[in-house]
Amino acid sequence: MNEESRAAARIVVEYDAQWASEFQEIATLLRGALGTLMKEIHHVGSTSIPGMIAKPTLDIDVELTPQTDVNQATAVLVTLGYEYEGERGIADRHAYGAISSAVPLSKHRASWMSHHLYVCPHDSAELFRHLRFRDELRRDIRLRDEYISLKQEALKRATGVRQIYVDEKARLGKDFFLKVLSRSPGPREGDR
Repeated sequence: MNEESRAAARIVVEYDAQWASEFQEIATLLRGALGTLMKEIHHVGSTSIPGMIAKPTLDIDVELTPQTDVNQATAVLVTLGYEYEGERGIADRHAYGAISSAVPLSKHRASWMSHHLYVCPHDSAELFRHLRFRDELRRDIRLRDEYISLKQEALKRATGVRQIYVDEKARLGKDFFLKVLSRSPGPREGDR
């Protein structure tokens, strides 16, 4: 493996079926803690799309029930070791950072896979966008393969620097994201 390939491998990796299991374990713990405050917990992002190359970091969206305020969910998540980071420039998508790899804190597990946790009101446009993008790429292998190619091009340009990869993927993917999100809606994962 040449240096460019080694640098790229540190940014993204091949799909790993364990990501779904890891998500389920975290989601189970979150469901138990959040209870009736949440409507659903969604595995989103590239790790949720079988066959997709991805940064080995789960993206998790907690969808609140209509009557739940984000402050109620925050109070629970703090007890699990998460720190509230605000909306970070995206309306109705509240970000939470883990204080350590032991988060969510559990007596049954010492560490967890790296993950981003977001809490969204049930009618959040960002939540809808995440679910729509995930579902379209799960349904259409051509779209998935096109996104893989786009990511590979971003990796080439990044020369091993993660932030350059993220920026290049966003720049190269602008039209792709619009194309995916403007397609006629397919069924959501739970509707299948």
